[in-house]
Amino acid sequence: MLVKWNPYTELERTVNGLFDQPFGLRPIWDDRNEEARTWQPPVNVYEDKDHLSIEAQLPGIDLKDIELSVKEQTLEVRGERKDEAEKSKDGYHVREARYGNFSRSFVLPSTVNPDEAKATYDKGVLTISIPKQEKAKPRKIQIEVK
Repeated sequence: MLVKWNPYTELERTVNGLFDQPFGLRPIWDDRNEEARTWQPPVNVYEDKDHLSIEAQLPGIDLKDIELSVKEQTLEVRGERKDEAEKSKDGYHVREARYGNFSRSFVLPSTVNPDEAKATYDKGVLTISIPKQEKAKPRKIQIEVK
């Protein structure tokens, strides 16, 4: 979903926030805190000479609630962390765990082959490994002596 950005709205929200809490700081459980309303799992993206890898931290999420897809050169990880406990919010002092749907998209470089991507899920960490194309792998060039 695209949202038109208005810098004045952002400035107004920031200035108004200064009067809500000292120094504009809000606890993460405050409903006005935008960061608390959206949830995206943290990821690590790294590469070696043969692969591009993406690790998504998804603790407490069943494998059946995770979906991977590739369209053109975009990899999308979608899923849902379900709040199993039907507890009243009244009893919590702090509730930092986030629940609900999430989606992360990654534009893949043209040097990888997404058709050969492999994914593993171990101890709440989803690892997606995408091999590089042969032309993208580093190779040594022999120097001839004349």
